Parts: sequence; C-alpha cells; structure tokens
Amino acid sequence: MQTDHVKTALMVSWVLVLGMLGYLSGTTSLAAWTGLAIVSLTFPLIMMKLWRLPAPSLSESIRDARR
Repeated sequence: MQTDHVKTALMVSWVLVLGMLGYLSGTTSLAAWTGLAIVSLTFPLIMMKLWRLPAPSLSESIRDARR
C-alpha cells in the first residue's frame, strides 16, 4: 500500500471513530460536537504536516537520473 493511501485511511478512520464515540456517548449539545470536531480534525492536520515521504533509495535516484 502506498504511503498516501495509508495516511488517508488513518485520517478517515480516526475521524469516524471519534464521531462514533461522540454519538455512542449521547452527545447532544452543539458545544460538545464542536469540541469533538476540533479534536477529531487536529490529529489529521498534524499528521499531514509532520508525515514526510520517505527519502528515495539509491536505485530510485539512479533510475530518475537516467530518465
């Protein structure tokens, strides 16, 4: 699986799990849902900023240079 697909799957599953937890806990107020939305979106935003692609290997660098 490519790195982008893993990142997307982790972000979507994180938001869905926190949404389910909010629903199952009986959250009814707008303030609670807003707080939950902020918490659920914070992790994916941090992950998008900090998760870098791995450095290309030597063989990939050689292959790209030959093109």
